[in-house]
Amino acid sequence: MPYTSGRAQNVTSTYADLGTAGTAITTANLDDATSGAQDIGFSFSYNGTAFTQFTLNTNGFVKLGATAPTAANDVNILINNTDQNVLAPASGVDLVAAANQTASPTEFRVSTTGTAGSRVCTIQFKNLSDKPTVSGTTTIPSQFSTMQFQIKLYEGTNNIEFVYGAWTSSGNTATAQGFLVGLKGSSADPADLSLTSKGGTAAWSATTFQNTVVQGGVTYYVGHFVQNSVLPDAGRTYRFRTAPASDASVATIHTLGKLAVPNSLPHAVVAAVTNSGTNPLTNVPVTLTVSGANTFTSTKTIATLAAGATQAVTFDAYPTTLAQGTNNLTVTVPADDDNTNNSLPYTQQITTDQVAYVDAAQVFFGSVGVSSTTAGGTLAVKYKNSQAASLSQVKATFLASATTTSTYRVVVLDANGTGGTPGTVLYTSPVQSRPAAAGTVTIAVPNPVVSGDFYVGVLEVSGNVGIAYQLEDPLRTGTFYYQTSGGAWTPVNNTTLRTRLALDATLAPVPTCATPTAVAVSNITVNSASVTFTAPSNGTAYTVIYGPRGFNPATAGTSVPGTASPITLTGLTSGTQYDVYVRANCGATDQSNLSPVAQFTTVCQAPIITAFPYGENFDGVAAGTLPCGITVANENNDNRTWAVIGTDTPGGAPASAPNQLRYVYSATAAADDWFFTPALFLRAGSTYQVSFKYKAAVLGTSEKLEVKYGNAATAAGQTNLLWKNEAIANATYTTTVGGTATGQVVPITPATTGNYYVGFHVYSAADQYNLYIDDIAISTITASSPALMRAISLYPNPSEGSLTVEVSGANAKGGLQVEVINLLGQRVHTATVRDNMTNQVDLSKLSSGMYIVKVKNGNEYMMRNITIQK
Repeated sequence: MPYTSGRAQNVTSTYADLGTAGTAITTANLDDATSGAQDIGFSFSYNGTAFTQFTLNTNGFVKLGATAPTAANDVNILINNTDQNVLAPASGVDLVAAANQTASPTEFRVSTTGTAGSRVCTIQFKNLSDKPTVSGTTTIPSQFSTMQFQIKLYEGTNNIEFVYGAWTSSGNTATAQGFLVGLKGSSADPADLSLTSKGGTAAWSATTFQNTVVQGGVTYYVGHFVQNSVLPDAGRTYRFRTAPASDASVATIHTLGKLAVPNSLPHAVVAAVTNSGTNPLTNVPVTLTVSGANTFTSTKTIATLAAGATQAVTFDAYPTTLAQGTNNLTVTVPADDDNTNNSLPYTQQITTDQVAYVDAAQVFFGSVGVSSTTAGGTLAVKYKNSQAASLSQVKATFLASATTTSTYRVVVLDANGTGGTPGTVLYTSPVQSRPAAAGTVTIAVPNPVVSGDFYVGVLEVSGNVGIAYQLEDPLRTGTFYYQTSGGAWTPVNNTTLRTRLALDATLAPVPTCATPTAVAVSNITVNSASVTFTAPSNGTAYTVIYGPRGFNPATAGTSVPGTASPITLTGLTSGTQYDVYVRANCGATDQSNLSPVAQFTTVCQAPIITAFPYGENFDGVAAGTLPCGITVANENNDNRTWAVIGTDTPGGAPASAPNQLRYVYSATAAADDWFFTPALFLRAGSTYQVSFKYKAAVLGTSEKLEVKYGNAATAAGQTNLLWKNEAIANATYTTTVGGTATGQVVPITPATTGNYYVGFHVYSAADQYNLYIDDIAISTITASSPALMRAISLYPNPSEGSLTVEVSGANAKGGLQVEVINLLGQRVHTATVRDNMTNQVDLSKLSSGMYIVKVKNGNEYMMRNITIQK
């Protein structure tokens, strides 16, 4: 295959619709059909053969020559073992004509223009759509209502372009379709392919060219993933160029964008040089030239370089003395058959305390994170460090993301893991919110000491953090790593990504007052704990700073002084997660940095809820931890029961971030699992309303859930049915409605005063799917007379902000007063309504959430729960 990845280009050009120019191409139908042989208009050389014709297939590809593809419905023609000489701008997914043929008629057309010797053949696919794709038990919905793209063949140069026009979204949920985009020669062997690679959420400008990726020791073809939230920019062009005979290209430079002296020394620049030609190269001189603040030259010779091969060239190390300022680096190879790729620049700042990989003179290519659905993933960058130092700042650069809600922590780690991978965590920052605007965020860190190489990273708390990156291909080894939650550290080189991450660090001297080490928490009770630590030799006094999980010790928290380890904390809250830091004092003015964070949770003393409204949204605990007082009963002992999670792939996001409660199904056992509220102190004669949100992860399944209450947090103790639904199939959260009609949650009116529990019981059949609960609320429904309760109806509930208050037979002499109260007991809206009328109350300015509506008629009143859901 003469079209190598190194010669391919991803550029912008212009998409010009052919209109009526050229000749329309007919097919038997517009789904899985192949045309007859079509004329190119000149002789086009491809894969060692001169072609004058092609056949077009409706699934987004052409095959050169007069022979049709083996199977018209084979969308994976690029990687089958039968067809050759294929050009595929949109294969891999079953395509069909656009649904609206009146507004968007599907057409295929060919037009050859220009003068002999430099003609261009344009093959156009107009108004196609993708079909849904079944992947295992999941169906990816159609992403596009219309798709436009062209293939251009260039006479003389034999270059090929895929040019993309306007694509329109289907409006379905954005889900990546795995297209196969590229060229095929004589076989499906990677050596006979030239493929493109793109992630579903990546911009089309971020597409790269490579054929395979190794994951878990297995080699896979790369995919070009596309979804309707990231459309191609009009004129986006993938250009495939034939290789000249002799062409050495400088692929990339591996160095630092900011280099700290002396910590970053010794430092040697490395360049990757690729033979992009068809002939082997010998004795290729490669020269590094440094100008600006420092001058330096080094030349190395590549003895032999096979066609298509890439070799790393390591230049002489920098001098040990460098002036501060800007270095301008250039790596060059001699002139050859293509001089457009014979040199590459890099801009470098020489500093005393800054380290970074990104080149300030280059643009950022895109954003990258670990996972948008599973928290706990980490991206990390390794920095060489020859001197003991501490870190005072970490800088992270982000591209604009208007809809981001992700949060993260900055982490600092040593490099003592296996093979120099990330090792011990030296510092974890409080939770940070990713900015929506583009820019660099500076996070102060409390000078953790690094005695050798170290890593800085970002740990995803919620959502995909989306760190900016520059393209570096090939990516330097042993530098950029990622880790999924609970997984092993993996080089980014093992993926298709070529991401030079924008994570920088600022160095500082090692403090003279050493930081306390081995901080631990023991003797944890309901309201106290003991903090132990190893003190520095010159420490004279110590301060423990503690606060709720994620607090910033620089600006918040409670300080407890002490003269030695241990130091006891008192007055803590039951069942609460805490962070704790220790600082040493080494004299009147000399203080250490804060220790790395230690974390603990006080013992849960199950509360008795006496004040209403009571709410539980599961957001005050970490995933995998139940809120204090919430208990579960796995009645069928199948190890599948209720648990707190964040966003997951089957069910999606919580109703209120970051957490929700999920029941995970069993393939073999019917569900029989309860969870119970804490004890609720309910008074005889009072009325209480339970509400909650629920949904299923729907794959043709139906879930069963009932809600009861009783005097014990056991299945047997739940004796009163409040609500039942044996056909839950909604994939988005639905809020229950209180009342006595079918499908409504019956109010609780206990006969005696005492402690009660509300139980949620899932009893779906075996091999159904997951069930989710969020935003439980229990509030009092109070009315001074049953007649007033019957006279007033509130709907819809949930409401998007327009609430109907229907009053009939309240015997009101004047207007009835309406008060809306939030769950904090604050009055947030008032209005007046009339008797025997259907009244509208505008609550559009209220935020989404649960509220209590109180309607008063003189000295009489009634109260009910409502939910605002926008």
